[in-house]
Amino acid sequence: MKVILFLPLQLLWGVGASTFKPAFITSSSIAPLSTHSKTSFRLCGIDANTNHHDLEKLSNVCTTDDTMDMLRAELKGRLLKAADDYASMRAKTDGRVLRAKEFEEQTSAEASTKEPKLVPRLLGRIVRKISRRKWKKSGDNPLSQPQGILTSESFKQMKIDVGETGNKVIELAEQLSLLNPTPNPTFGFTEYGGVAAKENKLNGQWKLRFTTASDASFAETKERGVATTSQIIDAEKGTFTNVVDFEKGKLRGFRVVVSGKPLSNTDIQLSFKSVKLLRKSRFPRLFGEITIRLPSGLIRWLATRKRPQDERNSPYLSLKYLDEDLRIHTTDSNNWFVQSRIS
Repeated sequence: MKVILFLPLQLLWGVGASTFKPAFITSSSIAPLSTHSKTSFRLCGIDANTNHHDLEKLSNVCTTDDTMDMLRAELKGRLLKAADDYASMRAKTDGRVLRAKEFEEQTSAEASTKEPKLVPRLLGRIVRKISRRKWKKSGDNPLSQPQGILTSESFKQMKIDVGETGNKVIELAEQLSLLNPTPNPTFGFTEYGGVAAKENKLNGQWKLRFTTASDASFAETKERGVATTSQIIDAEKGTFTNVVDFEKGKLRGFRVVVSGKPLSNTDIQLSFKSVKLLRKSRFPRLFGEITIRLPSGLIRWLATRKRPQDERNSPYLSLKYLDEDLRIHTTDSNNWFVQSRIS
């Protein structure tokens, strides 16, 4: 049994230009498409008396499920490509900032025994200012100050300026969300909706591909190197574990455990439980791991103290898209997350 779905006409035309071309579909063209092609179209409420002018006013097209799969595949490919472009651009930007900082430190060290010390410091600042001007002109300035793990700013999930490249990712994510194949993504999470936890598609480990949240973005530094981030979801226990690992340094990484409670078929309330710090130590059994229990009430207040009274009083996420290998969600702070499945 084929499922008839609806989507905006401009979306159908805007995706996959090589496959779909703007054209009016008349009643006489429906039969050949239906009999000779697995993918078929038909216009809603159209008969032989419908004129061309009325066709231009149509905003929806009925399309079969296999056509929707083609549209999703096309949009997913564009989205992940845009996310990779943003990650590459951000890595280059972070590298420039790191080199500018190293230059400033080097010149300061070389001139530490010389007078005046002001000259090398000014040179370093000039280099950084020139670099920043170049990034501003390009329209992409994703720089953000690193946030502390336990600061109120971190729990409020501040936004970063993702620039033109990042905005393209968000635009594609919004379009793909219209084609979400999982209308009830929270069903099965802690057996919500009477569905077994093993049936929930959120289960598994997910790699972060793109985000606008500053607390989930870690720029490369001399001390810790490159950071890798992912998330492990256990639908049976109802937990999200944010995994952050650093390339080098005394702090190997950390784990943030968050419990979730479904609020609806798309929204999950979040409650921070603990942070586990992974350290390099000569006595790993004693000092290699340090777990900090988080007071959920205090964190809830820090995250929502500036929120209007009529809004929810706890952090939450809203699932926009979910299939077997891609997940898109937003948070109560209007931050976007795009993640792909690892396992």
